[in-house]
Amino acid sequence: MDAINRFFSKLLSHYSFHNLLVWLLVYLVVGPFIKGTHTQIILSISMSLVLFFAVYAINSRSKLFRYVLLLMGITLFLYWLNVLEIVSFSRMASRIIMAIYIGTLIYSFARYVLTARRVTSRLISAALCLYLLTGTFWGIIYDMLETLMPGSYKGELLINSASIPEQFQHFQYFSFVTLTTLGYGDILPQTEGAAVLCQTEAIIGQFFMAVLVARLVGIQVSQQFSDRK
Repeated sequence: MDAINRFFSKLLSHYSFHNLLVWLLVYLVVGPFIKGTHTQIILSISMSLVLFFAVYAINSRSKLFRYVLLLMGITLFLYWLNVLEIVSFSRMASRIIMAIYIGTLIYSFARYVLTARRVTSRLISAALCLYLLTGTFWGIIYDMLETLMPGSYKGELLINSASIPEQFQHFQYFSFVTLTTLGYGDILPQTEGAAVLCQTEAIIGQFFMAVLVARLVGIQVSQQFSDRK
């Protein structure tokens, strides 16, 4: 029994970024292909798994861990209140808490990536999770703006959204299109505030890739130099 507990403990801690990366990719890539009567529940479960596994990527001995664990619990609680339509005001509340939670994760992951001393699979997974969570964070911001100011964004995908989770997923798609500066034009900002948010995310996306690549190359060169000595 102890061996099993140690195995799962290692799986959740040592491979935390790997696990989170898998669930992020499942949510972002597989989610849009899920159609049917249970689409909303499946998408919500996928998002919940992302939020759940993200907390295990934080060092449990860190002062930030308990704070993030509390945020995760509140986020999931409000998120499912919204999904099950138990409380009418829960959508905005859940988005605000989720934005704070993911913003905290981004801060923690960025610290890990910027302070790491060796290039490992864990570091690569952490960098990818950081990038994907950054796109997810901006998707939440867009969804919040649209909720507060309806009509801030328009497009065929938003018109055809059959549920709140589906609209949320469409804003995730729009966020990554903006983050990578692809700009397909199928969803467009309609107000100055919405345009400024898109512009800011595009700038962050470009700086992110430049800083990340420079950081990884710098670590690798330093690592090789140390090994030679």
